[in-house]
Amino acid sequence: MKKEPSKITTISKKDISDALNEFYGKVIEPRFDQTESRIQNQIEPRFDRIESYLQKQIEPRFDRIESYIQNHIEPRFDRIDKKLEEHDTKFNDLLNHFDQIYNRLDRLETEYFSITAALQRAEDRLDRIEGKLDKEIAIRDRLEKEIADLKQRVITLQGRIEEIETRLKTIS
Repeated sequence: MKKEPSKITTISKKDISDALNEFYGKVIEPRFDQTESRIQNQIEPRFDRIESYLQKQIEPRFDRIESYIQNHIEPRFDRIDKKLEEHDTKFNDLLNHFDQIYNRLDRLETEYFSITAALQRAEDRLDRIEGKLDKEIAIRDRLEKEIADLKQRVITLQGRIEEIETRLKTIS
């Protein structure tokens, strides 16, 4: 068997485009026309009925819901917003009062530490004074004892002097 040389023809873009257009004309367009006709005859009336139902039945319900919201719900939210603003104002007032209280507490704490330091200095000074007083009392007690001792000695000495005087008188 002999091989015959094959003839290969080149296909251009135009040839492909023509073939596709021919296919589209024979196969796709009739189907598209049938689909379009079906949409117009069967589906569009259904959509019209649905739209009519929505306009007659559903939209009035939405209108009533919207009216209810405007007349009943929104005023409640307005009252709630007003109350929240009042609470915010009161809360800000409370925060201001707390700030004032904290400032006063800071001052009191500072004064407390000042007073505590002053009391500590006073107690230290009193301790030193008590120490000196204890020394003075000890010295006084010792002096009183010595004075009592000296008085006793003086009495003893006076007794001796009288005794000596009496002996001198008896001798003279």
